[in-house]
Amino acid sequence: MNAKEIERIVSSLDKIPTLPAIYSKLGKLLQSPDATIAAVSNIISEDQVIAAKVLKFVNSAFYGFPQRVGSLQRAIVILGFNTIKNLVFATSVFDMFRGMDTGGAFDKKNFWKHCIGSAVASRVLAEAADLRNPDEVFTGGLLHDIGKLVVAVHYPDKYSAVVNEVQHTGTPMVESERKIFGYDHCQVGSALAAQWRFPADTAQMIGAHHLADGAVPARKDIAAVHMGNILSMALGLGSGGEKKLATVNAKAWELLGLSLSSLELVMDKIVKLYGENTEILEM
Repeated sequence: MNAKEIERIVSSLDKIPTLPAIYSKLGKLLQSPDATIAAVSNIISEDQVIAAKVLKFVNSAFYGFPQRVGSLQRAIVILGFNTIKNLVFATSVFDMFRGMDTGGAFDKKNFWKHCIGSAVASRVLAEAADLRNPDEVFTGGLLHDIGKLVVAVHYPDKYSAVVNEVQHTGTPMVESERKIFGYDHCQVGSALAAQWRFPADTAQMIGAHHLADGAVPARKDIAAVHMGNILSMALGLGSGGEKKLATVNAKAWELLGLSLSSLELVMDKIVKLYGENTEILEM
């Protein structure tokens, strides 16, 4: 199926959650010349749960600031508008799908843990490779498998068949999905990101994260999400449903420019940050 057909399928689904009102309001404000630190802070403060999570993130080891950041306005000054916007989405995405049934074979709790692990790993890799947008890479890692959840919510029995086949045969999920549905979670996730009006780079991180058939990654952020997904699997941080560890795309690792000797430090940092991130996001 081509991208237009996938977009049509995603648009026709009736259980796609809308973006949180606070995130949409924030997006509109940040496109306006009237965006000020106080105005952004006021919007986030409308949702005290999200505001508390954002401050917990800012004060976590994830950012490692030497002094406690006590207010949203101070957090915005330090991190900037785009990073705060990404954090608002990250802290609300769980609630968007909360309560939606995915069928017996799809383990939603382990799925989310894998998404958090992949997000943390992708960001750690992005920082190690000196990418300019590690927080956007975090969002790409967090949403890399969102297509699985969307399809499982709408077709729980058919998606259970995908999960069961993968677990019994070791077939990669994308192959089983294509056989049963005619499309895969990467295509659905990318189309959903476009529907939510996320940046094209984010949609591409989601759509290309498997780098199938040895494809050359177009950018380092895609390479980081590809490797972040695999490291999350290798470290046992939740489960996206795969039976076997995905194959590393050598070109992705090469593009990041990291040495094998640095991998142990990267993995240690991922494990240390994972627990804290899981606690904040699952609040």
